[in-house]
Amino acid sequence: MTKIKPLSETDNTVTLRRSDFRTLLDAAEEGADLAAVRRHRSQEDAVGWSAAKRNYLTRKEAERLLSGESPVRVWREKRGMTQRALAEAGEINPSYLAEIETGKKPGSPGALSCIAGILEVPIENLTADSTSAPSPRLQPVTRAEKAAGRLVRLAERTGTRDRLVEEAHAIVREWLEIAGREGVRHQVKAAIGSLRSLVTQSSVERARLAVEQDRNGDAEAAQRMNRISQALEAAVDALTTEYRRL
Repeated sequence: MTKIKPLSETDNTVTLRRSDFRTLLDAAEEGADLAAVRRHRSQEDAVGWSAAKRNYLTRKEAERLLSGESPVRVWREKRGMTQRALAEAGEINPSYLAEIETGKKPGSPGALSCIAGILEVPIENLTADSTSAPSPRLQPVTRAEKAAGRLVRLAERTGTRDRLVEEAHAIVREWLEIAGREGVRHQVKAAIGSLRSLVTQSSVERARLAVEQDRNGDAEAAQRMNRISQALEAAVDALTTEYRRL
């Protein structure tokens, strides 16, 4: 940094040239940016990249927030939850949640804290309030992500629709057992909704790869990707059935 030379000083003030003042401001902003980067990297190192990236907004999501859209709605949709599923998971009146998302009501600290806990985001992502949000005992988002990985791996190993359907039902049974013990059965629907969204994304991605591989003349690889995609679709159908039962 260029050496800063004060024009004058008193016990309480320092007078600088405008160019020197601008240099100091730029240096401070750069320092803040570097500190933010270090915090992000530290968080990624602590929890792993896959876990950390789920709290990073895409450009489109960031633009939605900047345009004034409700952060509750943006984060809910990012988690693959319907409005009703989030309301049920948080034991919040659906009409009240709708009013929060449309900006008709700001949302009470208690409601926003509960929503933040269900969506597994810092409450600062939803409000200026710095109060920590309690983590729900079922942790719908975390369980959905882990279960999605479990289903994708199984599909890649077997490519069998019946096996994926069986596994999807088994996952929901596990969640219901956990939720029953902890008294949070109302959170299971949110977890299923998020899982269904994640598995659908994986199925679509495999189908896209199959088309690409077929175009490149690799028919065998294309068939394998199609089998995986179809097995995942079967799991989605099973999850939809479970979702409607609750």
